[in-house]
Parts: sequence; structure tokens; C-alpha cells
Amino acid sequence: MSKPDPIPDALKQDPQAAQLLGDPAGLKALLSSPETQHLMSLLNRSAGDGLSTAAQAAAQGKPQALLGILNQVMSSQEGSQAVEELKKKTGSK
Repeated sequence: MSKPDPIPDALKQDPQAAQLLGDPAGLKALLSSPETQHLMSLLNRSAGDGLSTAAQAAAQGKPQALLGILNQVMSSQEGSQAVEELKKKTGSK
């Protein structure tokens, strides 16, 4: 039996996400960037052990918990600044 695809269809259909997923070196650089590490630190601080569970649920098509954590982090000044820094790095709007 084959393993299920860990990448949700919604990500594959988003042009920016699809481009990033098609560039393993770029994805690796983005994931190891200071901006991403800072945002991950904030998410971990906010959600603790719940972040992993929420990410797993989102991968299975149930993003509500992960979106709640993201909204909580982004509502803080430090979180919104971290997201803006990441957007600048990726060229996102």
C-alpha cells in the first residue's frame, strides 16, 4: 500500500506554493532562514505540543486548529512583524 501524499491539494493548487514545492533547494533555504525560524519559535511558544497535532490535522484537511494558532500569533505585534519579514523574504503580498 502506498503512503498518502503529505502535501494537501490546496497547496499544490496555489501558484506560489506549487512553485516553492517544485524548488527543493529554495524550500530548504526558506525553512532554515532566520525569519522562518523566528516564526516557528513564536508558533511553538504559543501552541506548545499542540502545534504538531494541529499541523497533522491540517495535513488531513482539518486546518481549524492550525489556523487558530496562526491567528493567535499573528495578532501579536511580534508575530505580525515576523510574518511581514517572511513575506519580504519570499516576495509575497
